[in-house]
Amino acid sequence: MLRFRSLTILFLIIALWVTAILVIPSFLPINFPKYKFLGVIIHTDYLVHIILFVLVVVSLKLVGIKTSNIGVVILLLVASALAEVWQLYIPHRTFNTYDLISNIIGVVIGYGVGGWVRIRDKG
Repeated sequence: MLRFRSLTILFLIIALWVTAILVIPSFLPINFPKYKFLGVIIHTDYLVHIILFVLVVVSLKLVGIKTSNIGVVILLLVASALAEVWQLYIPHRTFNTYDLISNIIGVVIGYGVGGWVRIRDKG
């Protein structure tokens, strides 16, 4: 069970992260180009979504949040969905299913990276 302090830190990190993802791009003229690599078109926007959610999972691990807790997993997946759904209500922002998928992939990869770091530290 997550202690109150850990739960507070968890909610604060996720809330700040999602807020930053939603607010900061509104002030920056960011244009994410597409690249063709080995016949596949790579959308750098989707890579950014993946990287951001990998970083949020790794950040939680670094501050001592037990990300193996099922509640944390669910909260991260909900946050990745809310980061997109909220854009329906923000002017000049749009919901994108592929961004949502990229967010979820970022959470999954973040767990993989976190697991690798944990195993490496034990070894």
